[in-house]
Amino acid sequence: MKNLIYILIFLTLIGCNNEQKTTNLKNNLDSLNTFNDTTNWDRKSVRYSDQQLETFLDSIGKLPSQPLMDKVAFFSDSIFKNQQQLNIVIPGSNFEKLKKACKEERLNINIAKAIFGDFKIDSANLKDGIIPLTFVSFDKNKNDFKEFAICPADANIDRYCEMYFFSGNKIIAKHKIYHRYGLDLKHYKDIDGKTIVYYKENYQSGTGICWFNFYFYKYYDNKLIPILNELEYGNLQFPWSIRVLWLESTIQKTNPLTLKMVYYQAYSDSTESPKYINDSTFVKYIWNEKTKTLVGNYDKSRISKAQIMTYYLEDNELLFINSYNELLKNNLKDKRFRQSTLNYLNEVKNYYDNKYLK
Repeated sequence: MKNLIYILIFLTLIGCNNEQKTTNLKNNLDSLNTFNDTTNWDRKSVRYSDQQLETFLDSIGKLPSQPLMDKVAFFSDSIFKNQQQLNIVIPGSNFEKLKKACKEERLNINIAKAIFGDFKIDSANLKDGIIPLTFVSFDKNKNDFKEFAICPADANIDRYCEMYFFSGNKIIAKHKIYHRYGLDLKHYKDIDGKTIVYYKENYQSGTGICWFNFYFYKYYDNKLIPILNELEYGNLQFPWSIRVLWLESTIQKTNPLTLKMVYYQAYSDSTESPKYINDSTFVKYIWNEKTKTLVGNYDKSRISKAQIMTYYLEDNELLFINSYNELLKNNLKDKRFRQSTLNYLNEVKNYYDNKYLK
């Protein structure tokens, strides 16, 4: 039965991966490795004693959190921090044509190639030498053309789009955004008057499986710099994992940026497993000029950055055990959760013992 469940996990993750090559490669390889490891669990599975499992819980709790966080964040951050920076000045005549095209939301293909290069064009986007154009202004008056973004296509015709960010007549960045369900590119002015833009990046979607992060970038010194990568929606339901988890973030206000997070977790013993986490909180983010990032004031919230990352659809069980160590210890004292906690720890310890078995 266990092997059947993990085969389903493997097939679901493969089927639901997005079309970004880096995402496909990373998630498919991780899913395949997890599948290969877990198919050996029945053969190598050990039922550890309660004392061994409690010792395991203590040992993981003593590990430094940051290396565990860095490992879990690596994939999401690699996309967030490595969008393409550009410095391309558009000649005056072409810039005037581009502004006119933004108002009409259509652009001549030859002008498009002169401005954006020899990019690939889907036949669905091309008719009589004209392509649709998606224009998003970040100015108070959209006709100012000081700060704005353009997709030389219909940004919503596919699950992803390529957005070019402008500062006046200069292209300063190009982002490949995997939005999956439609582009939702928004902006606001930070406390220093500079423009912050943000959107949702999708990594996984399927039945009972979903993962989006908010990506925030700031216009700063004629560049678009990454300033905050935070979970927007994480969802993993029974029977796809050894934990059932759900977290959703919503923006409450932008000055200062404040997110409301609603979240829960349960063991995946059954669809009726009681929740051992069921809460909500607010997280406020303040601009740090030294690091040029938005920094979450997690000390004033009921959830830490490490705990938020336990809702990523990544290999994060050690981070979960580390960041929720006291909760798990309390679960062992609670008759509602003790056996499920021991079962969970036993599965995780088996997985890592097998994974690193030489």
